[in-house]
Amino acid sequence: MAFKYKLTKKVEEFLDNSEYEEINIGYSNTQVFHIIKNKEDYFLKVGKKEYLNDEYSKLKYLQDKLPVPKITFREIYDDIEYLITTKIPGEMVCSDYYMKHQSEGIDIIVEAFKLLYNVDICNCPINVSLDYKLSIAESNIRKGLIKDENIDEKVLERFGSAQGVLDYLKKNKFAEDLCFSHGDISLPNIFADDGKFSGFIDVGDCGIADRWFDIAIVIRSIIRNFGEEYVQEFLDKLGFDYDKFKFDYYMLLMQLYL
Repeated sequence: MAFKYKLTKKVEEFLDNSEYEEINIGYSNTQVFHIIKNKEDYFLKVGKKEYLNDEYSKLKYLQDKLPVPKITFREIYDDIEYLITTKIPGEMVCSDYYMKHQSEGIDIIVEAFKLLYNVDICNCPINVSLDYKLSIAESNIRKGLIKDENIDEKVLERFGSAQGVLDYLKKNKFAEDLCFSHGDISLPNIFADDGKFSGFIDVGDCGIADRWFDIAIVIRSIIRNFGEEYVQEFLDKLGFDYDKFKFDYYMLLMQLYL
């Protein structure tokens, strides 16, 4: 196991007398390590400041608002950020247990959504609504980060290019139903402990956004992990009707994200 970046003295001191291993699922822009120290679990993320700064600031904002990892410490050295947080208790809602007990998993997902909806957005300084998301997509295309070959074949046949997808999304903007959004609420980012929702991870994209953005993301994840037959159960328990236009719209938007 090798660290891509030189560790600071504080990080090295924290790692003393601990066990740690790298996690290679996701996190393409950072290195992530699971640490066990004094029988407690932590996570260390190491990466360029541009990738971790948002996550740190949003974690800090949410410390007293939602069950999210607690910040142990953060350090920046030579434009590299080191962030150590506590571990949310329990397991992902796509663990082996919930892959066999899908309805229990749906109950936990609904509980997680209801907590998100309880966050007061009146004084929230983080706006990640549709105009912001479209600006990110436009920047990705302009910088060459998203190219035509990155687009799903059927989508490319319909719109001709990544720019064609963006043009459609801009022309078909709609009035948003704003709420507090996790921003990446797939099943691996929702945790449960003893049959109850226990917390969120990976909140770097959270903020004020349209309610259906999170719903679309989690529906995609439910289909991948539990099966399409559980989508209606989720919507019924959450109290929403299926909105095909918004689901398809956000799935197109995600084609333009990294």
